[in-house]
Amino acid sequence: MLSYYKFNEDGFTKGSEEEADFLDLENPNPEEIQKIATKHDIPPLFLSDPLDPLERPRMDQEGPNTLIIIRVPSHTARPHEQIEKWKRKPMTTTPLGIIVTEKKIVIVCRKLGLAQELLCRSSRKPRPRCPLSLIFKIFIESSTDFIHHLEHLEELTDRAELTLSRAQQNEEIMTLLTIDKTLINFSVALRSNRTIMEKLMDYPPLKLNPEELDLLEHGLTENQQAIFMADIFGQVLGSMSDAFGTIISNNLNKVVKFLTGITIILMLPTFIVGAYGMNVNLPFDKHPYAFWIIVILCFISCTLLWLFFARKKWV
Repeated sequence: MLSYYKFNEDGFTKGSEEEADFLDLENPNPEEIQKIATKHDIPPLFLSDPLDPLERPRMDQEGPNTLIIIRVPSHTARPHEQIEKWKRKPMTTTPLGIIVTEKKIVIVCRKLGLAQELLCRSSRKPRPRCPLSLIFKIFIESSTDFIHHLEHLEELTDRAELTLSRAQQNEEIMTLLTIDKTLINFSVALRSNRTIMEKLMDYPPLKLNPEELDLLEHGLTENQQAIFMADIFGQVLGSMSDAFGTIISNNLNKVVKFLTGITIILMLPTFIVGAYGMNVNLPFDKHPYAFWIIVILCFISCTLLWLFFARKKWV
């Protein structure tokens, strides 16, 4: 899917191919890649590399064309509806390619609508005829998305913590493991993106002006904040995982201890009833109320043993 956009005073709007300032290439097929590469004199690899889901953030230069690849969250929307899904499947990041040519900027991504969604939520709109500001707005918004997702991961962790005291299954541990995988994906992407931003600060081919440098510094600040949050959250999550495992084990031990106590208590009436089932002379075996005497004896023995176990806190 190929879309053309041009800058205006309100940010950007769709335009024709001739007047477009930047192109949004979403999950393109080989024919679209070849068409854009030929028409705008862009190396085909610059257009196809960002489509690789495992592509790492990097920069490349070939002639007048500069390729910038960063990683952004796969879901840019505020993830209220994603929280329950994150219990089962970790969230990932996806590559986003930005190609700066002499006249235009080309954005390439395998996920439909991702780049446009990032730009539409921009709080500071790109100025007219300022194409590089588009790149830095993507940096800012992607870092902001990471921060929002980290906040919702913390909310999911808090929910798991509330059920911890009565947990006896591994579901809470699996939830924390899923969160941990997501956190690793985010941390790797954020640190790689920071490297790209720092390189752009002193990248001669782009020749950034003070306003563009200010936007880039803003994006770098947001990125560093997200990294700081991920580091702190990672340390907390590591401690919580150990504590959760210990508490779940203790809860299971309590259940086993309770059931063992019940089994021992029930052994006394079983022994008494079993003894009176033998074909030998026993006390009260000729008594008219022998049955009720045995029942009362069983009840008293169970009650006394229960009180003894309760005093020792064994049940």
